[in-house]
Order: sequence, then structure tokens, then C-alpha cells
Amino acid sequence: MSWSECCHNGLRRKEGNVRVAAIGQGYVGLPLSIAIASSGHTLYAVEIDPVRFASLRACRSYIVDVTDEELRRETQSERYVPVSNLAEVPEVDVYLISTPTPLTEDKTPDLTYVDRALAQIAAVAGPGALIVIESTVYPGALRRHIAPLFEQLSGLTSGVDVFFAYSPDRVDPGREGALGDVPKLVSGLGDKALEAIRSFYGTVFKEVVPVSSCEVAEFTKLLENTFRYLNIAYVNELSKATSEMNISLREVISAASTKPFGFMPFHHGPGVGGHCLPNNVHYLNHALNSAGHKSALLHAAAEINESMPRHVMQRLSASLEQQGKTLDGATVLILGVAFKSGVADSRNSPAFAIGAELVSMGTTVKITDPWLGIDMDAASFTAVELTAAECRAADAVLLVTDHEEIDYETVLASANLIFDCRGMLNAAEVEQL
Repeated sequence: MSWSECCHNGLRRKEGNVRVAAIGQGYVGLPLSIAIASSGHTLYAVEIDPVRFASLRACRSYIVDVTDEELRRETQSERYVPVSNLAEVPEVDVYLISTPTPLTEDKTPDLTYVDRALAQIAAVAGPGALIVIESTVYPGALRRHIAPLFEQLSGLTSGVDVFFAYSPDRVDPGREGALGDVPKLVSGLGDKALEAIRSFYGTVFKEVVPVSSCEVAEFTKLLENTFRYLNIAYVNELSKATSEMNISLREVISAASTKPFGFMPFHHGPGVGGHCLPNNVHYLNHALNSAGHKSALLHAAAEINESMPRHVMQRLSASLEQQGKTLDGATVLILGVAFKSGVADSRNSPAFAIGAELVSMGTTVKITDPWLGIDMDAASFTAVELTAAECRAADAVLLVTDHEEIDYETVLASANLIFDCRGMLNAAEVEQL
């Protein structure tokens, strides 16, 4: 069934050009919006954050995966139109929701931002619209929470008046390659919705992968991310033992990687950051608990990964004690605050958790990051430029995020003690996690 045929069954579409409103222009929404606009569709980019909105209007990208030139090209073509309020958008065919889905304080799913976006859409959407959820949710969220809430808010009926689809993002910030080259998973509440999203995303992505239900798509997203999370927990757990056994786990992993089958390398580090992985394990745990299943494995993985910042603090403390120093009264310079190298995103970064552990021990913490700069949100720490003087003034330099742009030669030449959480520095005098 083509998109046009879908229209005859209740979905509407202008011939050739699809008009889209995308709510949320963050690390998921902005690259997706640019990909849609560059495919020839008209995309209204809804961003309520005033700083981000001003950047979009000025064609200044704030994420690594979209260049200023791409933003300028699509804006000048009038295919990409930034707006600060959905009410400013004319009638569209498709609504996309790419808002954050964080955790509550007790680590249960928080769909507040999705609910707010639904309320905005409910106020303006008319019959025939396709509503696509890109945000990570728990299995069953679209069918049991999102669609019923929209029906309540709008008075429209899912599958009759409007059509819901779920298509989880597969964005890896800083990864080279076009978004459209990544196979796109799609699902719908009903056959019409599935065919509509399949047809629409078929004009944007090279390969569209339909699945039988939204629950399958929702679960797939969580499986993809928790697979990585669990394997990171495994090597993090091993790293605690191998450091006591005087065995280099990084060498072990490198050696195991020579096996051409049955092994996939994962690397230990100071913790797991970003918006997705630390949250997704709790989303999956919530889903399993709701089904009456307690997962000891997921619980253990979260416990291990969330323990790493304290483990780093304890290892650093031991290294300082060998020099006759203690954390109380010491100064530590943290190199790299972003949650991974090559990005300017510090959400859930282990650098902040490590810094908090150090401060609790009486340590003065300074932070530096070439991607975030001197004006970053430094929390209770002091943001500085990386200089030889700052390295010399610190009792220890702690490498948390291994950006290529860090001046490692200055660090090696100036630091009193270097503790490397990423295996970036091979000098004999460097302490390794």
C-alpha cells in the first residue's frame, strides 16, 4: 500500500511534499528534522528552549551531527522552518515527538515531556494526522498511555481520526555517516498507521524495517541499548578484579578481539553517561517488573555501572596516598566532562559523579573540556582552560573523557600524577583504571 493509498483510508497527504512538525530539536530531533527536510519535505522545527531556538534561527548548530552549513542550506530552502510554538505551525500531515524521556527520582519512567508534546498536538491536530513517537519509552507505552491520553485530550480516535506510529531513534552522537543510511525501525497502532510511517520514512531512509507491533519496536530499542549497557557492566566488574591481580584488562580485551568469531569488544571506564543508556536499563526493568518478572541481571548491571565513579575516587585516593597525600585538601583536575569523546553533551556524565565523590572527601575539583569550553555549566566545580600551570597546580589529573582535542603532551609533561580512566595514555608513569 502506497502513502497515497493510505490517504484514501483516512490519512491525508499533499502530493509529493509532506508537511511535518517536529517537536524537540535535540540530539535526536535535529538530525532527523534535517534528514527529512533534505529529502524534500517541509519541516517545522518546534523548539521551546530560547537559546536553542535563537541558534536555529541564526543557522548555528549546537550538536556535532548537524553542521551550520546543513542547517543554513535547509533553512534557506524554506524546507526547514524553526518555530518556538506549535501554534505557529500551519496544518501538517505528520507530527514527530523527539522529547527527552528521563527518570523520576525513584528511577521509574518519566513521560512528562512526551505528555506535554501530546497536549500541544491535541490542541491543533485535525483528522487524518499521523503522530510518530521517536522518544524511548517502555513496551506498551504507546498503546496503553500515549494514544489513550491523546484521545482524552483531543476527542479524536486513534486508528480512525488520527494514526499513531512508533519509530525509535538510532542516533549515536559523533558517529560518522548519514542518518539516512541507518536502517529505520517502524511500527504502528494498526495497519494503516504502519503503512503510513513505512511509506513516509521510505522517502527519508534507505532501508525501513517494519515490525509487527509497537511493543516489539519499543522493546527492540531497549534491547539495543541495554545490550551495550550490560556488556559495559561486565568489563567494569572485571576491571575491579584485574587491577588487584596486576593484569591489564585492556590488553586482555585486545587479545580476545583477535578471535574472528564469538567475541565483541567492550571497554571499561569511569561509568556510563548520556541520556539513553543509563536510563534505558531502568525503563526495561520497569517493563519487566510490570510483567511480574524481576531481573537480577539488570539490577546488578545498574549497580556495577553506577558504582564506578566511587570506585574511581577510591583508586585515585590510593594513588595519592602512595605520594603521601590525601583527597582531603587535594586539588584534582578532571580532563573531559562530556559523557563520551567527540561530543559536547555532558548529560549524566560520570565526570560529575566522580567530582561529587571527590568534593565529599574535601577535594577541590577543577574541570576542563575542549568541546564544552570555559563557559560550561560547571555545577559546584571550577571550569578552567587546560594549561601546564593548571596541571602543575593539581595534585592529580584525572582523564575521564578521551577527546582527541585534549593536549596530552602538556598533561604528560606537567602533571604531578595522572590517572587514566580510558586507557588513552601509555606512559609508564600513568596510573590506569
